[in-house]
Amino acid sequence: MPEFLMIAIFIIGGLILLFFGADWLVKGAVTLSLHLGLSPLIVGLTVVALGTSLPEALVSVQATLNNQGGIALGNVIGSNILNIALILGLSSLLQPLKVDSHIVKADVPLLVGSSFLLLVLLEDSHISRIEGALLLLGIVFYVCGNIMTVKRTSPSKEEIEGIEIPEDPSKILFRDIGFLILGLIALAFGSNFLVSGAVDLARIWGLSEALIGLTIVSIGTGTPELATALMAAYRKTADIAIGNAVGSNIFNILFVVGLAGLVAPMDATGINPSDLYVMFGLTILLLPTVWTGMVLDRKEGFLFLAIYVAYLYYLWPASK
Repeated sequence: MPEFLMIAIFIIGGLILLFFGADWLVKGAVTLSLHLGLSPLIVGLTVVALGTSLPEALVSVQATLNNQGGIALGNVIGSNILNIALILGLSSLLQPLKVDSHIVKADVPLLVGSSFLLLVLLEDSHISRIEGALLLLGIVFYVCGNIMTVKRTSPSKEEIEGIEIPEDPSKILFRDIGFLILGLIALAFGSNFLVSGAVDLARIWGLSEALIGLTIVSIGTGTPELATALMAAYRKTADIAIGNAVGSNIFNILFVVGLAGLVAPMDATGINPSDLYVMFGLTILLLPTVWTGMVLDRKEGFLFLAIYVAYLYYLWPASK
């Protein structure tokens, strides 16, 4: 079998395993959490949020263990750029997005702060275990803060967006424990396949591992967020579309980079300051929209998409 075909099978197979693994893990974890007496909204802010970040986390951890920091950090930086420029750009073209949620309005400044922190930590192109632990501590405070906010502002809201809540979780408990285990296995194999395929593709095409992480890997692991945001925009639930992108970016920096850095120190091989500046600049562009209650309209969506296309155009020739 030709080598390129094998690489394509590894990458596509890895993405499929990551997609289904995350879905199974979230379904199983939600039912288990409800069985233990947690409220659906709290589960949505913790179990679901962490579960949907696991594909990025496991891919970055796998890359870190293989001493491929360019893929690990490129995955996070590329995903954050994609979440704002491509996902919110496409969503606002489908349906202009107006932000009303106070939680989202608070989260964007937190994302700006997290992005700036990553800029500072990567000044030496290295993430140490201490820095990884610092980032993980940040995600603990973020999740706890969201839970406290929910308890103060909307104690009666009992739903998880996009997740069916069983009337009696105990009836399907054992089935969903099986889903939980299958999800973890699928995520483990999927992350391994995707990283292996991406590394081999970089070698064959003569591209840097960082470039593969910034583009192919980040686009692959960001597919669930894209589907969620587009569906939210179609249903005219702008808070979910923007909240999904903002929350995912916060988790990518604090949870994904933190976990990968804690597992093993990593070097930002091939990551240029310009990649970080694009990520930070796009984050800054969100501030006027969420602070003033303005609408992220189609013109602004087109601007985000144009920035993403220009960024990809800048990346690919530079790698040759």
